[in-house]
Amino acid sequence: MDITIATGTFHPEIGGPPRYLHRLAGDLIREGHGVRVLTFAEFEGPHEDDPCPVLRISRASRIPVRLARMAVAVLSRARSSDLLYINDHGLAPALANVLLGLPVAMKIVGDFAWEFSVRHGLYAGGIDEFQSSRPDARSRLVQGLQRFYARRSRRVIVPSRYLAGLVEGWGVGPRRIVVIPNAIRAEDYVIPPTCEAARARLGIDFPFLLTVARLTPWKGIDHLLDLVPSLPAPMRLVVVGEGPERERLEARAASLGVSERVLFVGRVPPSEVTVWMRAAEVFVLFTGYEGMSHVLLEALAAGTPVVASDKGGNPEVIRDGVDGILVPYPDPTHLRREVAALLADLPRRERLRKAAARRAADFSWPVLYERTLAVFRDTIGEHARSSRRGRPRGTQPVGSVRA
Repeated sequence: MDITIATGTFHPEIGGPPRYLHRLAGDLIREGHGVRVLTFAEFEGPHEDDPCPVLRISRASRIPVRLARMAVAVLSRARSSDLLYINDHGLAPALANVLLGLPVAMKIVGDFAWEFSVRHGLYAGGIDEFQSSRPDARSRLVQGLQRFYARRSRRVIVPSRYLAGLVEGWGVGPRRIVVIPNAIRAEDYVIPPTCEAARARLGIDFPFLLTVARLTPWKGIDHLLDLVPSLPAPMRLVVVGEGPERERLEARAASLGVSERVLFVGRVPPSEVTVWMRAAEVFVLFTGYEGMSHVLLEALAAGTPVVASDKGGNPEVIRDGVDGILVPYPDPTHLRREVAALLADLPRRERLRKAAARRAADFSWPVLYERTLAVFRDTIGEHARSSRRGRPRGTQPVGSVRA
């Protein structure tokens, strides 16, 4: 197969989606498939770890300009492809494909319209409420565009049953939605044998809670800052990740008088994330929304006890009381109680460490890869059959079944 991947983010940027696509592209190349990547990025030009040709379009340009550049790139570089694989940010590729008529598979890992509305102060509620709300005109426009490009795809891959329900609500036929859970690949991670070894590697000499997240409003970092005064000394909170909320969160830590007990690490290389996780007493992901969190899978792989909110796809990863703890969101009192109880119970933490490592094995990269490859082949095959029958390209429902 010859595959063009169009995406909003790609390696070496941080986060689950760029790591997923980097691994996927590398495996496809190793199996003899042709792959090219078209992506928005902080810089233009190649990177030393690119597994295939990558065209990067700078985010420094205005939105209409970079969308136009992406559409032109799809038109010029995907023309001979067997498949266009879109990862969110689907408007420009979908518009270009109106002319190309290629078979399209899309992966959706969140609600871009909701995230856009929250970032721009247009909506203050949660993602679930947003689905049935009457937002302002700008939000409705983005919702309409998102539904347009999702419906143009023959297959929509989502990482959780929760997200499948959201996408179906956008008017995508349920037979076109395929649930393929996110996965991890053990060889991508360096996990020290003990918590003490991990702390020595990082130069850390204190116990800490850890969260890893892009610093956005829905990641719940405020709730974790509120938790710090109740932590027993010398316990600290470590926040790994960057984002538009960092300056405000640092100011909030100062206003709470906990700056000395909160360490904002910023962005770290993907290879170091699991070292931080292995060094932590407890990993906390108290977010208001998750499609299916890669960092939860990484925490499990590191054998770190997990406390997570019960939102989105989190309950599809963490089985409450078995391989982690789920906490109602937003319920900071419940969160404080569960974290305190876990920190005071070393045998329970050790049981959760062992259970976490076993649970991580359920999210296998080879399974994800083979199922994704099957979706690609089905998408191409259905497109060919539909074209022979003279049906409009790229819009007909197909007979895939939900996992």
